[in-house]
Amino acid sequence: MPAFISFLLTLLFSQCLAAHAVAENERTPLSPQASAVLFTDDLTYQGLDSALKTSCRYYDNAPERNFEVCGQRLSGRQLSRAYSQIISRLDKQPQDIGLFLSNNFTLCPPSSLLVTGYYTPILSGSLSPTSTYSFPLYTLPGQAELRTLSRAEIDSGKLLKGHAIAYLASPVDLFFLHVQGSGILKLTDGSRRLISYAGDNGRPYTSIGKILIQEGKLQREEVSLATISDYLVRHPDQRQRILNLNERYIFFRLSDSGSGTTLPSGSLGYPLTPERSVALDATHYPPAILGMLTGIRPHFNKSANVSWQPFSRLVTNQDSGAAIKGPHRLDLYMGSGEQAGQAAGLMKEKGSFAILIPNLSLR
Repeated sequence: MPAFISFLLTLLFSQCLAAHAVAENERTPLSPQASAVLFTDDLTYQGLDSALKTSCRYYDNAPERNFEVCGQRLSGRQLSRAYSQIISRLDKQPQDIGLFLSNNFTLCPPSSLLVTGYYTPILSGSLSPTSTYSFPLYTLPGQAELRTLSRAEIDSGKLLKGHAIAYLASPVDLFFLHVQGSGILKLTDGSRRLISYAGDNGRPYTSIGKILIQEGKLQREEVSLATISDYLVRHPDQRQRILNLNERYIFFRLSDSGSGTTLPSGSLGYPLTPERSVALDATHYPPAILGMLTGIRPHFNKSANVSWQPFSRLVTNQDSGAAIKGPHRLDLYMGSGEQAGQAAGLMKEKGSFAILIPNLSLR
């Protein structure tokens, strides 16, 4: 582990412990000396401009709205102006961006949290039912009474007949598409359509991973998307009962044919940036806010062997999730495809998140 990363993790986690003893409205920024170290970015700021432009778009649509940022009230206009300054430096002087951040931003004391990952699966499917593709994706029903049906009610009959917009080959793939909230549908003609979240049935979310642990089917240390999926595939007689325990059901929409759009949008309504966009609980963290995320994450070599490496990067709060509740949960969007899915499936580690506060000169 590089020395500066080791120091970074030690500093962040020690600050996390101290922050828990401080009331939210009593927090004070870290010193410039500490923040200068903490602006190290393991992605060397790749993709940060895209994520910041998205946050600016959000704030530009609410210029007079005030946001609570680490005990301070900042308007959408002030936050957009500050982030635009970062974007400008990324375009002109990317080599000096760390110094610019340390001179013009301070960090709110970080919160320790559980960091998980999510991704956009790429799934083969059809727009009409076939012998291979028979498990339907439903659009949001117009009738209010149909929007509140449980998963068991929807999957056991034809209550949503006429509302299917596409079909998949596997009920397990369909279930995990519900968990991820979006996907890319790869059709038999080679074209691709984005599957996006359109609504849900309002029922509570239940982790079937926890259920499998409680029932002794899987051990806590081995639970991942891959092991849960494998168990459901190997035990078709138990599958529907287990799936029904998560009553939350997701409805979808498809992108228009030929639109070329395959970038999923977060809860703010804007496209997500892989490895930069995160989902946080909006009751505890301002929407679109910029912060420093630190922790460890899985990496795969050419032989598909996994190793865990520390990371520290700037991320933006641009999404939400049914399971992301409270101040100590964060979901990192890891991109699309198999490799992103493997990483997201393993990601369940302790980390820290610290909001960046622009100095007065940038507001």
